[in-house]
Amino acid sequence: MKCLIACRFGSIVALTALAAACSGETNGSTSSGGTAGVGGASGGASGGSGGDPRCDAAFAPIDPTALIDDMEDGNGLVAVTAGRNGSWWVSTDGTASGSVTPPADAAPIPERILGGRCQSSHAIRVTGQGFTNWGAVLSAGMGYSATEAKSVPIDASAFTGVMFWARVGEQNGSAIRFQIQDNQTRPEGELCASSSSGSTDGCYNGFGTAVVPINTEWNLYKMRFAAMTQRDFGYRADQLNAAAIYDIEWNLDANAVFDLWIDDVWFF
Repeated sequence: MKCLIACRFGSIVALTALAAACSGETNGSTSSGGTAGVGGASGGASGGSGGDPRCDAAFAPIDPTALIDDMEDGNGLVAVTAGRNGSWWVSTDGTASGSVTPPADAAPIPERILGGRCQSSHAIRVTGQGFTNWGAVLSAGMGYSATEAKSVPIDASAFTGVMFWARVGEQNGSAIRFQIQDNQTRPEGELCASSSSGSTDGCYNGFGTAVVPINTEWNLYKMRFAAMTQRDFGYRADQLNAAAIYDIEWNLDANAVFDLWIDDVWFF
């Protein structure tokens, strides 16, 4: 059993924080001015928790509606709770010679962690290389309207940020940037896009921060909304609008081999 017990399709019927909830972190500054809480390693992908005391510390208290995904259900959907019903997917810059697993525009299916991590057995992994424009991105959509057939935002303003466990593979040469797309950076919000020309060139400049330090050992990161900033392109806004979040993302560099694992994603 993992850090939590949940029903993934429909309302949560049980969501119990366990004593062995894989926590423990210290604070460190990111290269882009944000703040990430970084937990200790817990055996990596090839080893179990090994009695690491950091796996025995509780997250508590945690709002059950804070869960984004714990990867244990084996599908490409986020946890269906608090109005969230989106999915995971991978996108790339379309470089013809580039390769990515899982394929672009597909929902990644969680993979088994060899040896486990704390009490987790599955995580999402994306690997690839050969992209020469802006690279690739692993995304988790927060909401989708079937009647309108489009992505819709969710209100996460009751939370402070997003926390997750992550590691990279030995061949990874990419920096990792965590970022969030809100109504100011997604074209659906009608702020970054030109209504007259239909151009979306000013969009997707999400609010984010570097995931540092990151290596081949599992670490816990806490990314605070207030510390996230945009990069130097497209539509610029004063700050992230946590009341209208469309996606959370992990950006992977162009001209680099990348191998990223993500697990146990929460608002906090």
